[in-house]
Amino acid sequence: MKKKINLLVIFLILSISIIGCLPNREPTAPTEIQRPQALLIEPQEGKLIVPINTNILLYFSEPMDPNTFNGRFKLYDIDSNFVEGNFIQRDSIIQFVPKTSLKKSTIYYAELRGRVRDVNRNSIIKDNNPVWDDTTLLLKTWFYTEGNYSDGGFYDVYLRDKKEGKIISFKKVDSTVYLVENLSAPDGFNVSSDGKYLVIANTSKNQIQITSTSNGNVVANFDVAQNPVNIKTIENYAYVLSVNGRAISKINLSTLQIEKVINLSFYPGKLEISQDQSKIYTLDQSNRDLVIINSDNGTIIKRVRSAVTNLVVGEIKFNSTKDKLYVCDSKGRKVKVYDENGNFIKDFTTFSTGVEPIDIYFHNNKILVVAGNSVYFFDEATGNTEYQLNYQVPVKSVCLIPTGELIYVVLTSSVQILDNDKKFVLKTINLNSSGINTILVNPIKSN
Repeated sequence: MKKKINLLVIFLILSISIIGCLPNREPTAPTEIQRPQALLIEPQEGKLIVPINTNILLYFSEPMDPNTFNGRFKLYDIDSNFVEGNFIQRDSIIQFVPKTSLKKSTIYYAELRGRVRDVNRNSIIKDNNPVWDDTTLLLKTWFYTEGNYSDGGFYDVYLRDKKEGKIISFKKVDSTVYLVENLSAPDGFNVSSDGKYLVIANTSKNQIQITSTSNGNVVANFDVAQNPVNIKTIENYAYVLSVNGRAISKINLSTLQIEKVINLSFYPGKLEISQDQSKIYTLDQSNRDLVIINSDNGTIIKRVRSAVTNLVVGEIKFNSTKDKLYVCDSKGRKVKVYDENGNFIKDFTTFSTGVEPIDIYFHNNKILVVAGNSVYFFDEATGNTEYQLNYQVPVKSVCLIPTGELIYVVLTSSVQILDNDKKFVLKTINLNSSGINTILVNPIKSN
């Protein structure tokens, strides 16, 4: 009798041991035992302009148990600040509701990992295998929230394609359309201060075309001196520099008439206008002098000898908030600073051999310089380099939207859109043209 009892005990112990080693699959029949699958997550990866009150939606093949998502789903920003929230079941969707609104103009990451279960307590499956751990990645995404850049409309951005004879417009950050077509080797353009017009150099036709920014319709055409290249807009005027024609034309954008033509005795290169429009700045292509011209009568106020080295390549830009003129001496590898009267102040920066500055941009107290394969971010007060964007190909052009969150960088045949704060690439738009060049932003928002 005692022997039978011992055998029974041994049998029970073995039975418990075997049951404990069975695959972790619950419950058993007759309850449904098919394992759920993770399908997708919203907002989808790379989504832009996501509302700050958005909820994260996780889609599955069947209803899930929301209580199994705590600690396995995480939402956090680019600085690793985690967002707390609650999980709600909506049929086969699990909705993550943040307890507070998301931050504006911020990159967020979301990921789901591990052994979440359906309402019947079945663990999830991935690649036809059940997930038993809390580290397996099931779903992930990243997105960029709305911000000042999207409040009350968007800043349209325009890209000049000289080779294709087109102006490409970026709507709502990254939606591209051909706003203007059938241009003749456009070698320069600008947007009016009120945001209504694009002023475009139809260079091979020696014409200036004024186009509506709202629909691309041509509102005026002007014949100008030979080889119009550089265009500057200020208040209600556009100034056009014609290199071979040795002239500067002043166009009134209110009346859509040429108001004045200043004839020059030298071949000019590049163009800038003082804030009060009393002075015109250009470079003499023969001796590389910086030339300051009286805009009223066309007389030369001053020549700054050999302001640039060898060739006129880089731009000249007036920082109106500081009353300083910045000259990109490309072949001399320097950015030079002058006062509005042409008096030399200092060399702002000098680049290493082979790195030539071609353009410069101002935003608040920051200065961006396009040089070689990079965009350099400087602190204006100290001149120190704060950041550097590096590429495998030359950078052609850059623009920042007025609110400062977004920066557009033009490369050989693509445009990158970045969050300016984190220098994070939000999107790369590949374009089927090697002729893209200048990019600029409308100062006024459109709906």
